Amino acid sequence: MKLKHIYKPLIALALPLWGLGALSSCSDTWDEHYGVAGENGKSSILQLVKENPQLSDFVSVLQKTHVYNNNHRTKVSFADLLNADQALTVWAPVNGTFNVDSLLELCETQHGDSTVGLHFVMNHIAHNLYNMNAETNEDVKMLNDKYLALGSKTFFNANVVEDAYNLPAKNGLLHVIDDDAMYTCNIYEGLTSLPEFSHIGAFLSRYEKQELDEQRSIQAGIEDGKKVYSDSVMVKENMLFRVFDQIMSEDSTFTMLVPNEQTWQPAYEKALGYFNYGSVEKADSIAEYWTNVSLLRDLIYNRNVQRSETDSIFTTSYTSRDWPYHVYYEPYEAGGLMDPANIESRMLCSNGDIYRVKDWPFKPESVYFRPIISQGERDGNVLDHKDCTMTYRAAIGDTISGNAYMDIVPANSTSNWTATYEIRNTLSGTYDICVVILPKTVYLANSRDFKPNKFKAALKYVDAEGKQQTQNYDTEMTNNPYKADTVLVGRFTFPTCNYQQTDATVSLQLQCSITRRQTDYSREMFLDCIYLKPVNDDELVAPETKQRKEVRK
Repeated sequence: MKLKHIYKPLIALALPLWGLGALSSCSDTWDEHYGVAGENGKSSILQLVKENPQLSDFVSVLQKTHVYNNNHRTKVSFADLLNADQALTVWAPVNGTFNVDSLLELCETQHGDSTVGLHFVMNHIAHNLYNMNAETNEDVKMLNDKYLALGSKTFFNANVVEDAYNLPAKNGLLHVIDDDAMYTCNIYEGLTSLPEFSHIGAFLSRYEKQELDEQRSIQAGIEDGKKVYSDSVMVKENMLFRVFDQIMSEDSTFTMLVPNEQTWQPAYEKALGYFNYGSVEKADSIAEYWTNVSLLRDLIYNRNVQRSETDSIFTTSYTSRDWPYHVYYEPYEAGGLMDPANIESRMLCSNGDIYRVKDWPFKPESVYFRPIISQGERDGNVLDHKDCTMTYRAAIGDTISGNAYMDIVPANSTSNWTATYEIRNTLSGTYDICVVILPKTVYLANSRDFKPNKFKAALKYVDAEGKQQTQNYDTEMTNNPYKADTVLVGRFTFPTCNYQQTDATVSLQLQCSITRRQTDYSREMFLDCIYLKPVNDDELVAPETKQRKEVRK
């Protein structure tokens, strides 16, 4: 037996029991949908299997493995199922092609029983009738939802036994095959069941739950205003599928890059340092969640939605709002996302491939440590303003963030106004705090007002103990009034993270700083945005230290 990639028990998909007579409830809806085989044969599929001495091991497994309903083991065995009035097609492997003893041993426990049912028995049975002839070429959906290729005389990795296929039964068809149909896990199953991927799979499993599949369940009526089902089908769901796409779906073709634990752990520890939530309630759990999500979301892409993989790859997290992130160009070139030199091996899955990678393929700036922009024109970003009026103005230009800006006009000719902007989604990393100011010509092309602004700034943040602190930048700053100018306020390392939090803990106050006699400056400011530029590790090295390293090289 080749129970490929089975290392821990998996809960079997619920198999409805309609048509089992006294053993379960009957359902006209089910019979109408799947039908029965009629008078194609006088014996049931089970009887045909029992009559063939080469299938005695298969019979033993059928008799010991139970059908599950609503995630509970029933008294009904798969042998009972093959004797009932459902239209089924069975591909039965001959003796000696699988390890019958290990399967029977697994069946002694409930988890093992469900595993054998899902990975072995249901991998050889399909609803409806599938004849095999010279024109057969299709994918068959098995009871476990896997799609297996069916040819004229082949079933997935097995061949039919001559003169022992297309055998009619009164409840379906029997094909005898010379090997067992090898179970192949999908990407999600591989990640959550294989020990080599436990450093990722343990995180995914934490958000797994079972949900009712209403379309595949049969409604019996309504009691107390709620739907009641005579037979219910439960499916495995995971809230993270909304983040990483349906990587358990058998109807898609995914590719996932997976580093081993030795490669993953340094990348994880580095990222975790950026997600320090300080004194926030459940800070460690929040940090663990966002660290994992930030690292995983660009490791997966759906091949069904790519335009041209040789030119670029869009990961499952891509949206047009996030461009240019989650897009990787020339992925198969040296240093690219799918650089063949970084691929250690490939694992075939039922819904795509897992590529084991040698080195971590990303820099922090490409996956989580990104620039932060607080738009100047957005009212929701303005926490407070004094001694000025603020007017939204639209303007289209390559250098204008969001195609708009805020026109800050002093209350009078001598007012030194203040405006405070909130800044969201900061990480506990180092940023260059910048203010982007536009020239007056964006409003009046013929304007001759080229007086610069002059201002101070104060940065408010929360420390590791949850206390609000202020970093004052008292050195007066000015801008170049002839262009869209990015003015550096200062470099700052945030002790705590505010990523994806409801309440912003970071703000920047701008204060006009012009004396009455300084007539060469303008109190009116065209504020485009507050811009936080991430500072990477190389930039954090002191210039003299960096120079010494370069000399030693």
